[in-house]
Amino acid sequence: MRQRLGTPAVAALLCLLAMTMTMTVTACGAAEDGVPPAARPSVSLWETADPSAKPSGDGTEPFDADRAVLRIKRLGFTADTDPATLKGLRGPLRAIHAHCTGSVDGHCVSVFFFHGNEYAGNDATGVRSSAITSQDGKTVTLSYPQFLRTDPQCCHSGGERAYRVRWKDGKVVFSPPLPEHPNDAGR
Repeated sequence: MRQRLGTPAVAALLCLLAMTMTMTVTACGAAEDGVPPAARPSVSLWETADPSAKPSGDGTEPFDADRAVLRIKRLGFTADTDPATLKGLRGPLRAIHAHCTGSVDGHCVSVFFFHGNEYAGNDATGVRSSAITSQDGKTVTLSYPQFLRTDPQCCHSGGERAYRVRWKDGKVVFSPPLPEHPNDAGR
């Protein structure tokens, strides 16, 4: 005998299907509280979250690190630095390194940028490893280890590649331009 699904069950299945179809690549897994990351695309690293909105602050206002960490969590990542330490970052441009929530190998990371207290984007999807080497409120320096095709996941042999990040004309700008796969040597 077949059992009919009730309206709540059908609604839950439709919601799950919609979330699966719209989930972004940066959403690596469920958040720590078991709730899936936001089912809408992440902001491109070169655009502000709302093009008509002016980024808040000139760096003199206190950084709302708790709000920034929550935004990162909603995108499916966990900040690598605690909010108490992040509150001390000078602005207006701030960078927070994070890893995919639930990642077991640690090779799923991203750097999230905030201008004032507004989310301004992240570096790239599919990043295996990166580091913030410095930030002073105007410039962020990032380092990406370079993996050759023959390198094991643990160990890179292609050196490091550095990028400087600045805020220019309402966007995050990389110098040199960040490639789609910043860890892949020779691409």
